[in-house]
Amino acid sequence: MEKSKLHTTKRMKVVGTETYINQASGEIEEMQVVKFVDRDFNFHKIWLEHLIRSIELIGNQKLKVAFHIIDNLDRDNRFISTYRKIADSTGVSIDTVKLTIKALIESDFLKKIQVGVYQVNPDIIFKGSQKDRLNVLTVYQKEG
Repeated sequence: MEKSKLHTTKRMKVVGTETYINQASGEIEEMQVVKFVDRDFNFHKIWLEHLIRSIELIGNQKLKVAFHIIDNLDRDNRFISTYRKIADSTGVSIDTVKLTIKALIESDFLKKIQVGVYQVNPDIIFKGSQKDRLNVLTVYQKEG
């Protein structure tokens, strides 16, 4: 695993100048400012109760499909693929892929956007910052 994937925070350095009033003299002074802020980075946030409820509906072969979907999400929590491509990638039959996707949609783990385009519910799993998740969640709920 490459080094950047091992970390779950990213330290951001913001450097700039700000104007301050010197309390002793009352003079306005320009000061250089350095701030360090830890940011969420490179991990999935999982709402376990929802995830477990969805996973209980599927078995071992179906888990391969579910984890394939999770591993291939874009930044908007969307998964784009055909049943055939999923079956080929996971070694699972097309019938199992169809049943798994149907079960994941019925459990509100997954939503069909259009043919071959699905979105995972960001209330269940999302990779990114809280702000990004809330933006994707708003869109997810509007499309629902």
